[in-house]
Amino acid sequence: MRLGFVLREATRGLYRNLTMTIALVITTAISLALLATGFLVTGMTERTKDIYLDRVEVMVQLDEEISAGDKDCSSTACRQVRDALDGADGVTSVTFRSREQSYERFREVFETTDPVLVQQTSPDALPAALHVRLDDPLDPTPLDAVRSLPQVTDVIDQVDDLRSATDNLDAVRNATFLLAAVQAVAAVFLIANMVQIAAYARRQEMQVMRMVGASRWFTQAPFVLEAVVATIVGAAFAIGGLLLGKKFVLDQALQGLYDSRLIAPITTNDIWVTGPIVALVGMAFAALTAQVTLRLYVRK
Repeated sequence: MRLGFVLREATRGLYRNLTMTIALVITTAISLALLATGFLVTGMTERTKDIYLDRVEVMVQLDEEISAGDKDCSSTACRQVRDALDGADGVTSVTFRSREQSYERFREVFETTDPVLVQQTSPDALPAALHVRLDDPLDPTPLDAVRSLPQVTDVIDQVDDLRSATDNLDAVRNATFLLAAVQAVAAVFLIANMVQIAAYARRQEMQVMRMVGASRWFTQAPFVLEAVVATIVGAAFAIGGLLLGKKFVLDQALQGLYDSRLIAPITTNDIWVTGPIVALVGMAFAALTAQVTLRLYVRK
């Protein structure tokens, strides 16, 4: 009987303040969708890092003398660099590419994407190099043994490019969380206003119920439930919007990048895992806001 009364009063309150309820649902939906997007982008960034870390190499470029005359790293100068790397802790593999092999690899990579660049690059423009894979690509310490050798002209670490790419994704994530925080503040004020208006409209009824022995929880529960129900509806819209946005916007815009394994995809399963968690956070947040508002504005 008591539960039925709470549910009935909460439903009446939602319909009584219909325009404010709609505003709260919309604001909550946007806020939760942005919050979920932030978590989804965070997961995508971590998976993208894993993709790139599996392919990251450090390229130790060798001088002109080795590049012009050494086809298989048989010269003393080239072997010195290779032996230093092969014996270093943290090095997984070392592969030598002659000038000709470096140029052929360059052509394979850019022939379809930038044919003009390939035409303008002469075969002797690229140096011979040792391509090094590390146990931990984020720790370039094993390369310190060869950086100062005179036959080493440059050490190119692809991890720097990875950091640049993931920094961009992190910036998108941070902006999304910031917008979610702004929307959450708006939702707090809407919940507080809705609860105050509903409590004021039913103040006499609440006073009578308290006089006949009703507990504070029993008289305040309908208002808290109103905020929670509005948040549940907003969360449902948020999850639905994320699913539609993924299917009709994100997948179509990024399919080429997914296929090329340039970034990790956001999957439907990711949304179904993140969505309910975000919804629970929103419900707890709404209930707490409503309860605090009632404590502050309803004294009797």
